[in-house]
Amino acid sequence: MLKLACMSNNIKQIYAALELCESEIKILVGEYYNTRFNIIRADKYPTNTISDFKVMNKDVLVNDIKNAVAKTSEKIGAKLEEVLLVLPAYNFKRFPLRSKVVIEEGVVSKNDIARAISNSLKTKVDNDVMVVNPMIVKYTVNGISTRRLPEKENCNEVICDIDLLCADIGVCYDYVSAVENSGVKVLDIVLNTFAIAKEASLFEESLSRPIIVLDVGRSCTYLSLLSKGKLVSTEIVFDGLNSLINRIYRTYSIPYNDIAKLVKYSVNFDSEYPEDIVYAWSASGNTKTLNTRMLNETIEKPLDALCEKLVTMCKPIIESGASIIVTGEGQQMAMLQKVLQEKAQCEVKSYYPDTIGVRDPSFAALYGAFFVYRDKVLMNDLDVCCIDLLEYDSLIDQKQLDSEGETITTKIKNLFKQYMEKGEN
Repeated sequence: MLKLACMSNNIKQIYAALELCESEIKILVGEYYNTRFNIIRADKYPTNTISDFKVMNKDVLVNDIKNAVAKTSEKIGAKLEEVLLVLPAYNFKRFPLRSKVVIEEGVVSKNDIARAISNSLKTKVDNDVMVVNPMIVKYTVNGISTRRLPEKENCNEVICDIDLLCADIGVCYDYVSAVENSGVKVLDIVLNTFAIAKEASLFEESLSRPIIVLDVGRSCTYLSLLSKGKLVSTEIVFDGLNSLINRIYRTYSIPYNDIAKLVKYSVNFDSEYPEDIVYAWSASGNTKTLNTRMLNETIEKPLDALCEKLVTMCKPIIESGASIIVTGEGQQMAMLQKVLQEKAQCEVKSYYPDTIGVRDPSFAALYGAFFVYRDKVLMNDLDVCCIDLLEYDSLIDQKQLDSEGETITTKIKNLFKQYMEKGEN
């Protein structure tokens, strides 16, 4: 885990996160300003170098990352130098422990808590995993337990209950190596399921009852259990939207990306107009069409099988009173939530970040990584800038002129004025 050196207190707080998925590379860039994040860029780039979390071709993956970073850098007008790397919770393991810290000054400081976390990282874990994120579950001060940071509390010692959240060491090493070899520094690493729970404030919600988070992607689904403010477990089911997309492809041979959109936005078992055409294409000189009824009939069985599989795995927890939250790309498919609720017979809600610029559930883990690292920034008084700041500032401050010498802002105002004048005439 890399440590960021302190910089000037006046530096812009610009974060960047990167996630390597089976079919794409995701990059999110945002600026922390006035207690919230403003999204600068949210990009996806195709890659075919990862299968079942294993890197199949390291050289090609490194080149894909390099190209993706270069394109995002060009779009924001500054070089992307560091990223928070979002890692899959593959082979997830949790190691709970208790770290006791003596308060020498008699008043708790952030340094004391940072020392407790540092001490916890010395704990030996299983050889097949590595610690990705240490999570403080609660503090005990003067015999009283709290989830709030006990800064400035008067006491002689603080007991911290910490969960060491771990993932597969081989996967972590391969992903970090690929990013570093592309010329980008890894600022820190964050587990995807932990990041989602953090950003969506699910730890607090899980204090009253267990929550099952289903992060539904193309090739796999993460099933995460949160209970009593902890990320208890994460299991991976190698099934997702691809089982639905492939069924349609085998039946109609429509382009893959078009099918993905149909699956997410056009499947509707309750449609009042089942004969409405949702897609048209040409094959062998003939025009063909796909309507809502045909789409529903094709996808009904694989969707039923996917939901049945997920509910069966979660059934013991559901029976204990848990609720389900659906996120990831599958959240965009309204019928997935409906079928899950019918089979699970419990509350099923969907989640996506509500911040402008990242209202896409497939970016939930990257956005959550910002909040995970923000805690470390506040704990250690760090400054964050993942891009070339001089280059970025020069772009923001620059007044670009067109061929007539007008600024872009002036030109837009003049165009609007001309439009209004035409309307009056």
